[in-house]
Order: sequence, then structure tokens, then C-alpha cells
Amino acid sequence: MNELRSLLTIHARFKSFKGTLVVFCVLILAGCGQLPAQGQLPDMAVLFAREAHNARETLQVASYSARGKRQGPRISLGLLGLVAQTQIMASHKGTLWITTGYALKQITPSHSVRTVWSAPNHSTILSVDYIHNHLWAIVEPLGGRFVDIYCEQQGHFIDRIRGPLAITTLYPAYGGVGVLRVWPNQAQLELWPFHGNPRQWTLHGVPQGTMALTKTTGYLPMSTGLNRFGIATVSLKGAMSGSRIHFFHNVDDAVLQAIASNPPYGVTVQGIMPLSAGAKSPPILRKWPQALSTTITTAMKSPTSWLIILDGPSQGLWFNPRLDRFGPTFQVTAPKGEFPRAVLPWNS
Repeated sequence: MNELRSLLTIHARFKSFKGTLVVFCVLILAGCGQLPAQGQLPDMAVLFAREAHNARETLQVASYSARGKRQGPRISLGLLGLVAQTQIMASHKGTLWITTGYALKQITPSHSVRTVWSAPNHSTILSVDYIHNHLWAIVEPLGGRFVDIYCEQQGHFIDRIRGPLAITTLYPAYGGVGVLRVWPNQAQLELWPFHGNPRQWTLHGVPQGTMALTKTTGYLPMSTGLNRFGIATVSLKGAMSGSRIHFFHNVDDAVLQAIASNPPYGVTVQGIMPLSAGAKSPPILRKWPQALSTTITTAMKSPTSWLIILDGPSQGLWFNPRLDRFGPTFQVTAPKGEFPRAVLPWNS
């Protein structure tokens, strides 16, 4: 009888332990122990353009989940003027900024809209970016021969950098801002440190238009001729500064775009791979988890470590450079008569 009582006691304790284990697992799956910030997927802002009766386009923006489901209202932003193809939205800590060309619009987490800055006379605000705790805007005079880069400081936009007329984009750099200027047959990288004098490099070839900067190296995909693809690496280290271009033997292996992530990645036909100057062994390629339907582009500035790889105007997949893995895919259906102009991670 004592042996039977002992067996029953052990069985009861095992059932209690098993029940506790089940409850513990359910709590984890329910998210009571949340993932670290770098593992959490953000939401998205999707910007749409609609052609108005006067043949001009109007803008609307809405918030979507990471998998493409709309959340909250559609927010009207007014007429669309002349803007760049990329970097027309920026986000930081739940606030979203959008350039309409005529003005910079700010959307708060409560979805209220206000104009924070109007374009200077006879100029258009081509793009906007948020770098190193400052809002930046690229402005081009209509019919002008130069490009101005403004920085917001204490509620005022100050003209900080003037450069030649070119396709101009901004990138975060160690201790400053990187300016990439692109022409049909060459590119110019200019580093503007917060302390010290700017430095400049000229790269010859056909630039692909995207760059990634680390503390020591800049990466810019280039091409020459019809089928010769390479990547330019720029050494940013003091007296050792210089540039060289590595060409790929096969277009399938070529880096077609650089992702300005941390760490930086390169986009190829087959997938993406980390970029590292002077690596002794070839980087490991992360193959696409599914076949892509169009030429890919990327969107950055996630409030977490996730970035968007666009496979079309408003569909694509997530990738986390720090975790070195892909996330889910998404597809946003545009409202009838509208076209998606930009997609950006945004937690409203």
C-alpha cells in the first residue's frame, strides 16, 4: 500500500510539473516574455498618389501592418509637386515626415498633420531624411544649377551644404553625413563630419545609385559597358583613403545594390550577402526565400533592426541584418485609381 501511495504521489507531482510547463510555454508563445527589440517587426507607412481632375497628382498616406493590412485612417497630404524617386519619406520615434515638393509634412503618432517647412521660393524639396537626430532635406531651385542640403536645427531649416546639380542622396556616416552625387558616368562621395573638414572622392563608371557607409569603408555598386558589373570600395581611413573597383565574373554574383544597414549588405540576383572589405573568405549568400517578380529596391529607417526589400511598388519581404535572416512577406493592395509612391517602416 505504501508503494502504491508513493507512485500516486509521484504521478500527481509529474502532472503538476507538466501543467506548469504547458502554462510556461503558452505564456512565452503569447508574448509575455517579449522578443528583444531587434526581433520585433515594425509597421509600415505606404504613400499613394492619385491623379486629380486637373491632371495633377494628390497624395495620401496610411499605416499598414508588417504583413500588409491597413490600420487607421488614410491621411490626405494635398498636391504632389516635383520630388525624387527615393527618400521622400522619413520616420523617427513614431513621427513621419513626407515631402510633397511644395512642403514638408509631419504626421504625428496620433495621425495629425502639419506643415513644418515650405519650400524656398522657386525651389522644390526633393527628398527628406532623418540622420543623427536631425531632419535633412534636399532642395533644388527650379531651373537651377546646384543642389542645397538643409538641416533642421531648433525649429529652423539651415542651408548647410551646396553642391553641383546631380542626383543627390544622403547616408548616415560615422560622425557625420555622407552625400552621394550621381551623374550618368561617374559618382562623387562627400563626407561631412560634424567636426573637421569635408572629404571627397570621385568614382568613374556607371553608378547604381545606392551606397553603404561604415566607419572605415564606403560601398557603391558600379558598372561599365553592357554586362560588366563591379563594386567600388572607398577607404575612409585618413591617409589610407582611396578607392578601387572589384569586378564580378558573372552577373549572377554581382552586387547590384548596397543596403545602408548595420552591418551593410549587398543585393544580388540570387539573394543578399554581407559586405566586408578585405575579407579572407567569400561572404555567405542568403538566398531569396521565394522567387522575386521585379527588380528589387530597398527601404530603410526601421525603428527596429528590420528593413524592407521591395519587390515591386508595394510588395516585398523583411530582412534583419543583425539577426541575418529573412522575415515574412507582405503585399499592399493599392486603392482603385491610386499608385504606391513609397514604402517605409513606421510605428505610428
